[in-house]
Amino acid sequence: VAWAAVKAGHQVTILVDASAVTSVTRGFGWFSGIFRSDSTALDRAALPERERQSLSEQMNVPLEKVPQNYGAYLDFLQKMGVEIYGNRTMMLLYNIDPSRVAPAVTPIPLDRMVQLFESADRIIVY
Repeated sequence: VAWAAVKAGHQVTILVDASAVTSVTRGFGWFSGIFRSDSTALDRAALPERERQSLSEQMNVPLEKVPQNYGAYLDFLQKMGVEIYGNRTMMLLYNIDPSRVAPAVTPIPLDRMVQLFESADRIIVY
């Protein structure tokens, strides 16, 4: 939805909240010893080929331009102008060092989250 909204000319902001902050943290999780500590769970989660094909068709772009995994997709959205934030309080609760969070995600405090909610004309929860 974010890509389609940007393509339609909307400003899009994504807030990564609750346990989802672990998905954007490098080296976090049960398998951090097995997988590279410089990757996030989203980096390791491939976009299914049928989803990539669907996005290619719907966004009218070559399949090669559609990211291969969800981490790359987050980077792709950021390059399109999507602002991506993460709940810094949840990071504290999960003992996540903000420097380990994916570069596309900016950690923010609760008061900044409230400002985002107050300024939004629409909120979509996933």
